[in-house]
Amino acid sequence: MLEDPSLHRQALHVPRASLVLPAGEGANRSTEIWMGGAHSHLGVEFAHETLRTSWVIDCAGEIDAAYRESAGRWLPCVFPDLDGPLPSSNRVADVVQAALDSISADAAPERVYVMCQHGMNRSGLVAGLLLRGLGIGPREAIDRIRTARPGALANDHFRLMLLGHA
Repeated sequence: MLEDPSLHRQALHVPRASLVLPAGEGANRSTEIWMGGAHSHLGVEFAHETLRTSWVIDCAGEIDAAYRESAGRWLPCVFPDLDGPLPSSNRVADVVQAALDSISADAAPERVYVMCQHGMNRSGLVAGLLLRGLGIGPREAIDRIRTARPGALANDHFRLMLLGHA
């Protein structure tokens, strides 16, 4: 007797994210900045209805296609979580600048979700760079990220990048 293949299919894990910068703080007029992970158990679950007016920056390439397609804009920005300099081929600076340009535009997204695998290091770096670009100081950016996602930014090099020392 053959087994039902659906018995072995993994259920879709709902990504979760935490708010790191509410709209109206810093130079951020109307966009909330969130960070999280495709496989995280910390934070608020993604809802398809909120994704339609949001951007999703995917730093690990693990956001399920259903969420990619629901997003107002999905930006792949995959890079390794290594404690050292980023590869020269990375798109981090370009993606951060595109998000900052969008946030300052009249038709800004309601939310920007910065996502990686577990919502700790890669999403912390990119969220921190967004906060820095919105006028939040380096230490405050790190504090906000670590308050929202305890244990985040354990990658020393990423933390030094946010402090301007790498």
